[in-house]
Formats: sequence, structure tokens, C-alpha cells
Amino acid sequence: MNTFTNFIKIFMSSLLLVLFTSVSFAQNCTLSVDFEAKSWEGQAYAQRTVTDEWGEWTVSGVVRTGDENDRQHSGEKSIRLRGNTGDNCHFQMNFDKPNGIGTVSFYYASYSNHTGGTIVLYYSTNGGSSWTNGGSIAPLGWSGSMLEATFVVNIPGNARIKIVREGGLKTGTTVNIDDLCITNYNPGGFVDAPTFDPPGGSHSGPVNVAITSTSGATIRYTTDGNDPTESSPVYTAKIPISTATTLKAKAWKEGLQPSPISTANYIFPQKVTTLAALRDLAPEYTGGVNKGTTVFKYTGQAIVTQKQTFHNVKYIQDGTGAMMLFDDVGGNIQDDVEIGDKITNITGTLTNYYGMVEMVPQGQCDVVAIMQQTPAVVVTAAQLDKNPNSPLQAKLITLKDVMYVKSGAFETGKYYDLKDKNGIVFDSLAYTDNWEADYIGTQLPTVLININGVCLFKGPNAVSSQNRIVPLDNSNNVVGIHDLNKSTIKLSPNPADNFVKIVTSSTMRLEVYSLLGNLITTESLSEGSNIISVSQYPAGMYLMKLIDSSTGQSYIQKLVVK
Repeated sequence: MNTFTNFIKIFMSSLLLVLFTSVSFAQNCTLSVDFEAKSWEGQAYAQRTVTDEWGEWTVSGVVRTGDENDRQHSGEKSIRLRGNTGDNCHFQMNFDKPNGIGTVSFYYASYSNHTGGTIVLYYSTNGGSSWTNGGSIAPLGWSGSMLEATFVVNIPGNARIKIVREGGLKTGTTVNIDDLCITNYNPGGFVDAPTFDPPGGSHSGPVNVAITSTSGATIRYTTDGNDPTESSPVYTAKIPISTATTLKAKAWKEGLQPSPISTANYIFPQKVTTLAALRDLAPEYTGGVNKGTTVFKYTGQAIVTQKQTFHNVKYIQDGTGAMMLFDDVGGNIQDDVEIGDKITNITGTLTNYYGMVEMVPQGQCDVVAIMQQTPAVVVTAAQLDKNPNSPLQAKLITLKDVMYVKSGAFETGKYYDLKDKNGIVFDSLAYTDNWEADYIGTQLPTVLININGVCLFKGPNAVSSQNRIVPLDNSNNVVGIHDLNKSTIKLSPNPADNFVKIVTSSTMRLEVYSLLGNLITTESLSEGSNIISVSQYPAGMYLMKLIDSSTGQSYIQKLVVK
């Protein structure tokens, strides 16, 4: 093969791999790194040089580790490429490999519950003076095992590589890489890696998969997890898949080296209609973190009771139970899901995080209604016990007649002792898990109060593991008017035909919405009695939202116009 043909093949070899799809060769590594060597240790994510048996490397935004949230393909260690904004995350050879580069492969996965970003391979034939893009992969989340990525570079002579963490550079998009393998240049060239359409991943129903490769190549495939051989079935028509299946394909063509093996995992989520049933399917609590790999699809309807940008957490609740959605930053649930929205079709895996059951979403959800009310469960301090299977977990709760023991201002991520009306102190019963809450920095109440929040099973670091309350944002603390003291707000008549009389104890802003969420009108309410005309509204049901001008507290009431 002449130099010009090689040059063209380099640029045609750029290869995009996505989650649940990977490409691999039979390993014939002439340079391999498993990251187990102590020389790969270093100070946090600082830029530094690493010298191993092959030579010197530069690493930046990279740490070699092996904690419980890291992924490894073999051994106990892998490297972690952080996705924080501003990081120049990469590792590169500062030496040339003789005999060229045929393929570059490694195993990869999203760190912990992270998702997003891109890993890009670059190679250089001039000592690192310039770099050529050799392809990329996009880890989209944890699929249950590390996936193998293989890039066909096939360039002769002295060459080196650089692997860079690019795209979506923000907190919550860190990735792990393990078992790097580089093979020698192959003058025969390679058949293109087979591609699948639709790609592997989570699918709501049966699919028919088309496989393509180099024109004129013979594609052989398997569906039993074994690698294809020259005796495997020949691909001639789309392959129907309706159950969890690992599809592998490899292509042959005379005059070229066989392709790498492409793999796609097709997953069909287990459908669950209630949150109580979904909770029953979560991994058991064993004192640590247990991450499930089964993909579920919640097809019931649940109301969002709380949300926060910290870890992109949302709490949802239906008539049977409640659950935390741990979507992490850069997550899969769309940003415009709000408190009070009723959502369905949530797909993801389940984790038992030190006793707290969490769903880790793998895709978008559907919003079917807005501004819905969820009544809080009224509890006493004694009911927030040490039971990790408490039916209160993740539910919207009102903790009655308690006061904060400590004085001063609210801080983020802090535990607070509470005292009930009988003077009994409950250690660390409140936890400010919502780090951007609007009460942070304000003074702790020094009198008996009722706290609205969500129930979080939290531990076991500096405190014991037990159910606690995470106070809601003041501005997000939405409750129905009928839950309030009747002297605070009064609304009558309801149903109404001509007017509604609203009596408030403070100045407020009134917003009237249709059930589809369309804002119809806004009005300012003064302290005392206010008469609002509704004669211009067509008969039907409306949502009235009242916002306290001084506290930001919101109250919602359905109004029927006759």
C-alpha cells in the first residue's frame, strides 16, 4: 500500500463509539499499560510527568486511583480523567514508539454516576510538534461493565499518542480508563469495524438491527456473547432483537486484515408501575454502596416534590412511595422539570447508597401535568428512626413542633440537632443537603416551628445512619391553601361564577394558570381583602398561585369557574 493510500486511510479511520457499543481486536500489544505501577501515582489532578517501563508521559487532570466509585477492567487501579471546567485533562507519550502504530485500544467507563463528555485519541509522527485526531468515544453513563474502544490508526515509523478528555467539560463528567494497548503498524490495512443501526443501548421495544462495514466485505455475527469466527453466521438481513442481547460482528475482505470485533449491548428495561414496587427491586442495604445494573422503566406517574442543582437531585412521589433521582451534574433529566410537575417514563438503574434508595436516570422523562400538589406526611422527631426501609424515605414530610438547638446561621452540608416540645434532643436530625438553598446564610430559628422537607436516610460519616429531614427551599416550599391556618389566607367562593374573594395577611402576587400551564393573568394583592373578577374565564378548572412578596413562599389552590 503506497504512502498516499496510507495517508487517506488515516483520516478515514476516525471512529465514533457510543455507550453500549465497543470495538476490540484480539490483543497483540507491543506497548501496554495497566496503571497498576506505583509510578502512576501523583498529587491529585496536578500536571506532572510519569516515568514507567516504556518512557516518560505527561499527565494533567488525571489521577491514578481505585476507590469504590472508580471502574477497573483488571487489577485494582485505573486512571481517572476529571471533567471539571478549565481542566486540561490528558495523558500523552513524551517518547516515540518504533514500528509504527496499528491500533490503540483501552477500556473506558463513566466514573461513579457521572455521564457525558468525550475521550479523543490523537497521534503524532513528528515528535509531538503536531497532532492528528484519530477518533473519539462518548461515555454516556455506567452500563454495568467497562467497554473496550479500539482505534485503527495504522501509521508506519516512529509515532506517539495523546488521549484527551474533551467536550462537556463540567463537574459530573469524569471518566475512567484502564488497560491501554498499542499494536504495531500493519501494512495490509484493515476492514472497517462493523457499525450497528440502531446502536446498542436501552430500547423501549423490539428492534431490527442493520450491520454495515467496508463495501464488499463479508460480515459474520453472534448473539450469544462469543466472538465471531469465520464459521459464524453471515449477515444478510436485519437482525430482530427483542430481549437483552449482546450482538457482536466482525468483517472479512480479501486483501485486507479482518476488522476489529464490534459489540453492542441491547437492553430492554423492566417496566414498573409504582415507586413502591421499584423500591422493592433496589439492591439491599449492606452498610455501603450497592449499585444495580438492571435497567428499569417507571411507567407510573409521580410528582416532583423537591429539586436541587447539587448532584442534580430530584425527589419524586406517587401514591405508593417516594424516591430520590440522583441524576448528577450534566444528567439526563431535562432542566425544565420543576417542583409540582407530574412525570412518567423514567428509565435508569437503582443504587442503594448507604441505605438511601436512588434511581440513576439514563434518559429523559415525560411531563404530563404541572403545578400538582403532594400532601406532606406529618411526623414527629421520634419517627425519624434508624430504619433504612422506612416508608418515609424520600417522602415530603412536615416535622412538627421542633426547634434548632444551635444558634447562628444556616451552613451548607451541615447536621443540626433538634429539640422537640418536650425538651428531648435528637442529634443531627436535620441536614442541609441542598447546598444552594435560599435559607443558607439566614439565621436559625430559635422558637418551636414546623419544618417542611424531604426524608433522607443519611450516614455514616461523622454521624450515625438514620432518617433525617432536608429542609425545603423557602421559595420552593409549595403547599396547598387548605393546609394553612385559615386566618392566613381565605378564598371564597369556590366554585365561583363572577368573582373570588381572597383575604391575605401580607402583600402577595397572584398568578392564574390553565391546567396546561399557560399563564392567564397576574395581579397584585394587598394585605387584607381582595376581590378578583373571574367572569371573563370560560367554565373549567384553573390553578391559582399566590407568592408572598416578602418571603417568596408559594401557595397553590385549584379554582373551579362555573
